[in-house]
Amino acid sequence: MMKINNGNDNKQNKIILKASAGTGKTYRLSLEYIANLIRGVNYKNIVVMTFTKKATAEIKERIYDFLYQIAFEKYDWIGLEESLKELYGFSDSEILKENLQNVYFEMIKNKDEIRIYTIDGFTNRIFKNTIAPYFGIYNYETIDKEEDEFYNDILIKIIGNSYYFEKFKFILNEEKDRKNISTYVKIVKSLLDMQEKFLLAGDNYKEANLILKNNKSSRSFVENFENIFENVKKIAEIKGKKVTEILNGKFTDIFKKFEELNQNNSDTSAVQDKKIELILEKSEDIFAKGNIWDGKKTGRKDVKELLDEMKEEQDILREKISNYIFNEEVLPTDRKIKELAKIIFDIAEHTKLSTKRFTHTDISTYTYKFIFDKELGFVKTDNNNSSTVTEDFLELIGGQIDTIMIDEFQDTSILQWKILELLLSSAKNIICVGDEKQSIYNWRGGEKELFENLENLIGGNVQNLKKSYRSYKQIIENVNKIFTNYNENWKYINSLYRDDEDYQRGYFGYYFQERKSRYNEDEEKPEKAYEEMIRNLKEGKIQNFGKSCIICRGNKELSEITARLNEEKIPFTLESNSSILDYRAVKPLYKLIKFFVYHNFIYLLEFMRSDLIGCLNDHVKYLVENKELIEKYITKNTKLSSKNLRSKNSFEYFVENLENFEKKENLLEYKNINFMERNGLLFSEILEKIKELYKLSINLNDKYAKENFSKKIIQDFGVTSFYSTNSDIKNIFQFFNILKEFDNLYEFVVHIEDEKDNLKQISSSDENAINLMTIHKSKGLEFDTIIYYRKGKTGGNNFKTFETYFDYDENFASVTNFLITFSKYTKNVKNIKEYGIIAEKNVQKEKMEEINADYVALTRAKKNLLLYFEAYITKNGYSDDLIKKLIDVYDENTEFGIGEITETERKIVSNSENLKENAKLEENKINNKILKTYFSDDKFKIKKSSITLEKEFKRKKGLAMHYYFEHISNNLENDKLIAKSALLSRYGNMLGKKIVEELIVRMEKFIEKNSDIYDEKYKVYTEFEIYDSEGRKRIIDRINIDEENKKIYIYDYKTGFEPETNEKYQEQINEYRDILSKKVSTDYEIDVKLLEV
Repeated sequence: MMKINNGNDNKQNKIILKASAGTGKTYRLSLEYIANLIRGVNYKNIVVMTFTKKATAEIKERIYDFLYQIAFEKYDWIGLEESLKELYGFSDSEILKENLQNVYFEMIKNKDEIRIYTIDGFTNRIFKNTIAPYFGIYNYETIDKEEDEFYNDILIKIIGNSYYFEKFKFILNEEKDRKNISTYVKIVKSLLDMQEKFLLAGDNYKEANLILKNNKSSRSFVENFENIFENVKKIAEIKGKKVTEILNGKFTDIFKKFEELNQNNSDTSAVQDKKIELILEKSEDIFAKGNIWDGKKTGRKDVKELLDEMKEEQDILREKISNYIFNEEVLPTDRKIKELAKIIFDIAEHTKLSTKRFTHTDISTYTYKFIFDKELGFVKTDNNNSSTVTEDFLELIGGQIDTIMIDEFQDTSILQWKILELLLSSAKNIICVGDEKQSIYNWRGGEKELFENLENLIGGNVQNLKKSYRSYKQIIENVNKIFTNYNENWKYINSLYRDDEDYQRGYFGYYFQERKSRYNEDEEKPEKAYEEMIRNLKEGKIQNFGKSCIICRGNKELSEITARLNEEKIPFTLESNSSILDYRAVKPLYKLIKFFVYHNFIYLLEFMRSDLIGCLNDHVKYLVENKELIEKYITKNTKLSSKNLRSKNSFEYFVENLENFEKKENLLEYKNINFMERNGLLFSEILEKIKELYKLSINLNDKYAKENFSKKIIQDFGVTSFYSTNSDIKNIFQFFNILKEFDNLYEFVVHIEDEKDNLKQISSSDENAINLMTIHKSKGLEFDTIIYYRKGKTGGNNFKTFETYFDYDENFASVTNFLITFSKYTKNVKNIKEYGIIAEKNVQKEKMEEINADYVALTRAKKNLLLYFEAYITKNGYSDDLIKKLIDVYDENTEFGIGEITETERKIVSNSENLKENAKLEENKINNKILKTYFSDDKFKIKKSSITLEKEFKRKKGLAMHYYFEHISNNLENDKLIAKSALLSRYGNMLGKKIVEELIVRMEKFIEKNSDIYDEKYKVYTEFEIYDSEGRKRIIDRINIDEENKKIYIYDYKTGFEPETNEKYQEQINEYRDILSKKVSTDYEIDVKLLEV
């Protein structure tokens, strides 16, 4: 290992770790954290950032574990100490165990002060504590992404404002499909996605193309075009052919028109203008491959001199036309797009601030936008004109930062870097970890060049971690073979593998299904490559499904495979780490319920636009334009005279009885859009069903009401017909099982939001189910067996409305170019040198990211790696670079395998038993019988809940009590104020203010009665975490340490009557004493007591 400078001077200590997949970066980061503690850095001044919640939890757990082992000399503490000594040069005398024990206790006691975040979480903390209060926002909702209705609403506001609409008209003139509103919604979204670029370019973004703007447009390309025609005439004369025979067929018409114009010289200016118009109409053909003339007809030797002149003229012609179009069309378009974008940004910002709903991207965007605001005073400039954050700013985000560690740095965006750069300047120690080969987030702004150039940007000591501690020999050796010399622009250093005997095994194999990109109607298409995978799974090639994962590039491929797995009754888990609230069949139902609870019209729009209902843009537009009346129809009990109940509640009757003629006319428009083609439903009937459900939702205080409400949602909208897979059914019923425990929807929503991270989606089979996920979801994970299915490249049209040319200087300090134009100008803009370079750079980025995605997929495997690829063949061979490399490495075999499948043992359930179990589920298609079973007899319960409302409420009260006492140390006057405020903040809405205040009175009486426990002589730890000999965590409510008399008191709060008589409680607290006695000096006497509150 390379030794790291352990100096304590004032210079910044900067480390850049380049860690290939599986090389133990979490282990290393954890050691870096411990090393900082040994050096005396306060844990409160160490900030760690990574990109996922899972990684955050993993590194936090690893730090606690390592610190405990070293401080108390447990388990592998000798190995950990040796690593610390080897890496950082520590001596035994520098690793002070008593100090580390005290730090461990402090970190356990003050968990909230440990600053380990996701990068989104850290930015959110900055936003919440510094930016949001500036706007008077103290509570807001964080969402993953905006729904289409958000963009639709922006478009409606543009169309409804004459000034905005004037600025939008050029888009209408450009787009041919004017009637399709979704086209314009996508345009709004694509411009909003560019907001980060606008912010980074700053107020001077309009001048990013200043040099080219100052160029004058030259019209002399007409002369070059005519010179070519003149030479074509000469060649035709030499060859004894007509001019139109020598010309490329695409240019015969323009030649004839030029000839006609040249015969009429009365208005030279008008003729010139007409010629320019004709040339510009032909610009696409001029820039296409080939020449203006037909090379097959010209010959070579006898007209070589003329051909050379023509080629030179053609090159000049293309360059001049490019410059002309750029100045006369592209730059004016760029200005118009940017003006429109600014309008869209303003509308979006106003909407977000008023609704208090922000995506993580919004939070980063607004943090960057306002952090430099002089009025806020968060950033200062030093004598060297470098920016850094003020002490006030640091105080607001948790205090001074001595050490900052950033994981997965290759996925950092430029905007995130600009924020992080401010913080790095104030830190003494900087550790950045990443791997350019795993950069797969370019599509959302990740800039791997930042990490590639980080050494130049911040300086520092670069270290490479090359040894994989994850994968077996066969995986490593074959991944090395594949990626060595894969691409001249993609750097790869061979990985090493572990020496352990087990790690010398493993399996690598692949299977290709050759296919053409197109087949005639009478041609038989070959089966998909994944059919071979399905056969292998059914035949038992892989036994331990739970330790295996199928990875695909995108959701479309996953959908194909899940459909086949369902058909073959093979159990699977699709993104099982996701909340049930994100499950596709649950999401629309939850949106509707949230509308009933919060009366937020956005939730209704999201429900109506879901796949289940299938509203199109016309329906959304109608709902938005008639929002107040629609809400009134659904939520109000309108008094109508009709005796017919169906008519009385019908939407038609509501509209016909409106007194306001204008409003009535507007509402009557529903008849033109009533039939919804997407799902064959009637728009008015959907509204009527929502109205009926709203009435039912108001009171759910008995079992019948809850069952009726749940059953009606499922039946009215045909939920289980639309979502009918085993996974769909299980998740739908799990959702309604939870709902059945609550007497009102508000309590249900509060509970499910509070517990959403713990309420996981259920797969088609709960036992031994194979995992499925995209490459992006799999990043950071590992499985014994990876099955990678790749559909391959088939070409296709990825048309975009806009093309963006955006570039920085080499230090990422300022924007050097920022151009937005319509995609139709792409070929033309590429002929402008500066933009041609940017375009090529963008192409290379996409290509490198594709290679990175394959690398990530192949390096998730620990023991076995199986590849199943669709191998598309073109006239030039295989279209896919990865397939080309595999064919090259493995001697043109379309099927290959080496090694033996190695799996972790599991409890074997025969494949036939699994299939029988799944067959039973398959037979249970949801029908009225099952609905009756579920809602009446409670037999159909996928995961029987032990929760009752009474039990859950009691549990929450117990948690609230412990949360209060967690804040009580021995400074009672101050502690009680803090505890009361914290308790009301966290549990006020959940339990109700009255109940919380009653709890506070009860606990204050307890404190008064037991004041000796809270004496200032004690050193106090609350909610103290300890681990038993098997590594299981235990939490002690309160520990009092009497240093003078060498006594330790363990207290456990209980709400039951006479808890000391409960044997279970006594065993628990005695266990605490036994564990703690092994962790402290034998000088201390330990006493335990159960406290009845």
